[in-house]
Amino acid sequence: MSVSATLMTDLQDRGLLETTLIIWMGEFGRTPTINSNTGRDHFPNAWSTVLGGGGIQGGQIYGATNDSGMEVRESPVTVPQLLATICGALGLDHTRQNMSSIGRPIPLVELGGEPIVELLRV
Repeated sequence: MSVSATLMTDLQDRGLLETTLIIWMGEFGRTPTINSNTGRDHFPNAWSTVLGGGGIQGGQIYGATNDSGMEVRESPVTVPQLLATICGALGLDHTRQNMSSIGRPIPLVELGGEPIVELLRV
C-alpha cells in the first residue's frame, strides 16, 4: 500500500478522515517531457493537486490537460479558486478580511476567488 493510501486508511480507521483535510501539492508542476539532464523542469502551466478527507467530495477528477500534458484542456483552476475551495472544505468564509495593524483590509482569498462547489461535500 502506498504511503498516501496508508495515511488515508489510518485516518479512516481512527474516525478522523471526516475532520481532516488532506492536501498533496507543490508550488509548481513538472514538465511532462524529460530534459537533457534526464530530469524535469518547473512547469507552471499545469500540475496536479490531491484533496481528500474533511469537506471534500471524493472519488472524482476535476480538470484535464491535453494528451501531451502541456496545456489545460478542461476546467482550469486559479490559485484564488483553490484557496476558496480549501476554505469551503474547512468551513471558513472565503470572503473574510483581516485587518492589518494600520487598518488595511487583507482578504483571506484574493477577491473574485470562488469555491469549486463540485469538489465540496454538501
